[in-house]
Order: sequence, then structure tokens, then C-alpha cells
Amino acid sequence: MISLIPALIKVIFVFALILALNKLRLSLSLSLFAGSVVLGLIMRLGPFEMVKSVFFSLISLQTISLILIIWFILVISRLMKESSHLDRILDSFGKITSDARITSLVMPALIGLLPMPGGALFSAPMVQSALGKNNITGEEKTVINYWFRHIWEYWWPLYPGVVLAVALLDVDSWRFMVQMAPMTLVTVIAGIVFILRPVGRITIDHKESISLTGTKGFLWEIMPILIIVPVIIVLACLTALLALFGIDVKISGAVSILPGLVISIIWVCTANHIPSAKVFPAFKDKKIFPMVLLVAAIMVFKGIMVDSHAVIQIRDELVAYNISAMLIILIIPFFSGFITGIAIGFVGISFPLIIPLFPTSQSFDYLSYAALAYTFGYMGMMLSPVHLCFLVTKDFFNANLLRCYRHLILPALAVMAMSVMIFLISRAIGLEL
Repeated sequence: MISLIPALIKVIFVFALILALNKLRLSLSLSLFAGSVVLGLIMRLGPFEMVKSVFFSLISLQTISLILIIWFILVISRLMKESSHLDRILDSFGKITSDARITSLVMPALIGLLPMPGGALFSAPMVQSALGKNNITGEEKTVINYWFRHIWEYWWPLYPGVVLAVALLDVDSWRFMVQMAPMTLVTVIAGIVFILRPVGRITIDHKESISLTGTKGFLWEIMPILIIVPVIIVLACLTALLALFGIDVKISGAVSILPGLVISIIWVCTANHIPSAKVFPAFKDKKIFPMVLLVAAIMVFKGIMVDSHAVIQIRDELVAYNISAMLIILIIPFFSGFITGIAIGFVGISFPLIIPLFPTSQSFDYLSYAALAYTFGYMGMMLSPVHLCFLVTKDFFNANLLRCYRHLILPALAVMAMSVMIFLISRAIGLEL
């Protein structure tokens, strides 16, 4: 009887089960493990094949590199916070400008370069300081802080969602970053037009003029964060140079991020004179294990999806029933983001299903579909009522959650509309070329 049910319906059922379990306060990692088992059973994957799939998913280089990346990112976050490095970054920026409008945009964005759970709470006091004496509602302050805190997560390599997307897509990290970087600009423009502009002009007393010394100090303080990208680029150039001499070295997108993270950790420890007695506890932070477990669960779910041939069956069914794969590529990431409220959640749940539906394997077109899916999932996450940053910011400014959506929906719709437009333009250019 189960064999007569289309694979698409089976996967949608498993998808709904994972989200329902998570909604019932079972951790996303355990929900994914449970969903993987159910998927294997209803796709008639035998016990031996299921155990084999789980085992090889957990010991793969991709999984191990992902775990190390997430681990190192959390270590950097803790070290920079405990050493007051983050405080110095903010103080150094204060020597560049004291314009309230710039501060309310840049401060959340600056904190957003270093991913932290509920990180928007760190920048909220700065936004309050800049806007507190003006006639601005708590809802407006909430959305300003929340929106500009999340302009980087489309491509910034420190974010677990980006790292996981690169790994699941199996592309070079720099290619994904180049493809997604324009969405940061789109998000900033949407925020200025639909969030900051309606607030009106905001002025405060200018305390200190821009100086070259202040700018240098600011750039020096954020170097541990900025250094990741140049290291990735250098590795890409190095592999390209070796290829010219006939030496073919393949470095996966996930692995290419690790050297930069190691250099960043060393930089933070050296610049802040952190003794080894304080460094080692950072590697044993209790927050690391739940994130590692989540990565493992995602990779197991992906492995079961592939080994059960669910994705192949779904593709065949879509062709047979003439259902638009594009609808699935857009809708599933969006609702995954909306329900989980976390980037690594919507990527981990939806990407194993939708990636095989991309109707092309060519690099440019392939990444165009990936960018569209990621953006829709990201906007679903931004609109999620369970997004931790949204909730802590709302509480800080004593704002009403529903009234916040008045200021949030328009920029989110604008970003999704622009992503579709960019996709269509890129496809048209690609076809002409």
C-alpha cells in the first residue's frame, strides 16, 4: 500500500513531521534524526542500508569539515566577547561617525559580521542610544536593529547556513559568495527605502569628525573577521595556479574556510594576549555540542534522501504529473525558514530535497537557482515569529510582535521580488551567452 504513494507525498509527510516535532519543542536535530528514520522506512530502505547510510554520512569529509567550521566559529565568538574585542570594535567605530542614521544601520550590521545566537540583542542598546531621544516607536527600533543585523547571512562564510549551503550544493565557496553577495546590497536598499526612510531624518550632535587614524583603528579591530575572505580567495588562486602546472588540487568549499578560521583564532588570541588557560575552555563550550548534533542530523537526513532514491523518484514524478519544480524550489525553503526561524534549519531541511530539482548542472545556472531558493528561505526565516533575534529585540524595545510586521513585510517582499528579477535577468543573459 505504501509503495503506491508517490515519493513526493512521502517526503512532504516527512517534511511536515520534522516541522511538527520541532514545533512540539523537540530539538531540530532530534526531529531531523526521527524524520530520517521515518523516511528510510517509508522509502523501503532496509535496516542494513539505513545503518550504512547513516555511518558513511557521519564519517564523510564534508560532515567532519562542517563540524570543525561550526566549532571554530563558536570559539571565535566566545573569545572575542570575553576579551572585550567586540567592545573595542564598537568603540573604534564611534570615532568615525556619530550620525544616528548611520549608527542605527551600521552597528547591527557590524555585529552581524560575527554570528552569535540572539546577536541582535548585542546591538540593540547601540540603536537605542542613537535613536532613543527621537520620536520613534519600539516597533520601528526593533525592525531597524533586526533587519540590518541580518544583511550578511546570504554569503558571509562565518555563518553556518552559508557553510552548509556550500557543502550541500558542492560548489566552491567563493562562487557561492559572489553569487549571493548582491543580495546584501538589495537588502540594505530595501531596508533604507521601507524602514529607515519612513522614520524621517534623524540628527544628533556630532561628537567627533572622521579621521584616518580612527578608520585605521576600526579596520584593525575587525581584522579577525575580515581575514576569512582573503584566505579563501588566496586558496582559490593557489589551486588555479597549480592547475596551470598540471597539478589538480580539489579543495571543497567547506574545507577552504577552515584555514581562515584557524588564522582568525590565532589573531584573536595574539591581539588580546589570551592565555592558553582561557583558550582551551572555549573549545569545550557547552553551546558547541547542540550545533554539532544539528550538523550531524542534517547530513544524515541528506544521506537518507540520496540513498533511498527519493530525490530521483520525485524528479520523475514531477515530470510525469507536469508539476512546476520552480514552485517547490521557492515554497519549501520559504516555509522551512518561517517555521524553524534559523538559516541552518531551512538549508538543512529543504536543500537536500530541492537541489536535485534544479533543471541544470551548469555552474552559473545552477547557482542562480540556489540563490533564488536561499533568498526565499532566508526571507521566510526573517519573517519567522520564532526567530531568536526577532524575539530578543522585540523584548528589548518593549515592542508588539504583530505591529512589527507592518514595518517588516514590505522590505521582505521587495527582497524576494528583486531576487526573482535578478534570477530572470541572469537566466536571460546566460541563454544569450
